[in-house]
Amino acid sequence: MSRLGPFLVAPRLLRRPWVLPRRPSGVSIVTGPCAGLAGSGAAASLCSGPAAPSLAMEELLSRSVPPLPPYETREKAPPPAELRSAEFMRSYRALEAGPPRAELLARLARDFGVDHGRVAEFSAKVLQAREQQREPGALLQAEDRLRYYLSPRYRGLFQHLGRLEGGLRFLMELRGDLVEALAARHAEGPHVREMNGTLKSMLSEWFSTGFLNLERVTWQSPCEVLQKISDSEAVHPVRNWIDMKRRVGSYRRCYFFAHCAIPREPLIVLHVALTNEISSSIQAIVKEVPPLETEDMNKITTAIFYSISLTQQGLQGVELGTHLIKRVVKELQGEFPQIKVFSSLSPIPGFTKWLIGLLSSQTKEQGRNELFTDAECKEISEITGDPAAEKLKRLLTNNEWPPKL
Repeated sequence: MSRLGPFLVAPRLLRRPWVLPRRPSGVSIVTGPCAGLAGSGAAASLCSGPAAPSLAMEELLSRSVPPLPPYETREKAPPPAELRSAEFMRSYRALEAGPPRAELLARLARDFGVDHGRVAEFSAKVLQAREQQREPGALLQAEDRLRYYLSPRYRGLFQHLGRLEGGLRFLMELRGDLVEALAARHAEGPHVREMNGTLKSMLSEWFSTGFLNLERVTWQSPCEVLQKISDSEAVHPVRNWIDMKRRVGSYRRCYFFAHCAIPREPLIVLHVALTNEISSSIQAIVKEVPPLETEDMNKITTAIFYSISLTQQGLQGVELGTHLIKRVVKELQGEFPQIKVFSSLSPIPGFTKWLIGLLSSQTKEQGRNELFTDAECKEISEITGDPAAEKLKRLLTNNEWPPKL
């Protein structure tokens, strides 16, 4: 048996999972140095002179971010005005995507975070209560005060935005911009990373399984849903509508999670193939045309999860994939009680690097000067059918050692 045998049961090893489709650039409504802020009330009046955009951003944020009320009156403090939060949403969306939005997010993270003076003050009081061995109630109250002042001011803005109609979708889009800004280094620094972590934690709570609805996609689903599923497929791109029809037809299932506040909006999509065995090649699932016949229950003993795609960049790091797979397993067990085998043909992150390292060490131990023989390269190409495998084959057969992947 080839030394590759145990490792080639999962094809497409050289692809990255969870790749998100490129988002289109935003469209600026107004041109000029104050583009995007022209309709933001008082901020618009500041659009004159070279420093006007910065002043407009500062005023917009000062008006939008609610102050942190004193600890003693926190429960009696009035909620921030909805009009100001709505103004923030409109002004932000009017900004051009990229550096303009990144600048506003960086200012929000830097200037409206934690009050470090208060944190230092109440940290000292916690230590004092502990050193003086005061009663547990006093220590717990001191800790509660410290916890309260550890909350950044922008968290209050996010909380209020999440309560507005359309606010949850907006926050999801805003974090998508934040993730892109960090990746492109348009916004950097510990304050921005901290705000990203705070917003991710809040979205993880709002997008917990209790708020998610499992929906199945069929050819009778609304056209807009089918289009979104097609556009968001990042693992095995949909070639055309005929291909899409096959993926939701007989011997196939497609499911997605939607939030109760954002109906019919796929957040994460899972494609499933119903077969009578575990396939050794993804091509047999994606490219070969299944028979257009009524499903035969006797031919369905295995469910293969062959593609899972996160459609919203703002939900990166929010645990959705595992929950979706578990829910789909229960759904399939209810529809097909005879299914006993569940398998995944998804790529394994880091597997290629590990496999190359393992085979490299074996090659050196055996005194060989090439990583793969011609027969093994052919085996990789035939089983995976992956263009990346062809690239690997060329690198190795041309004796480019070590391979630069």
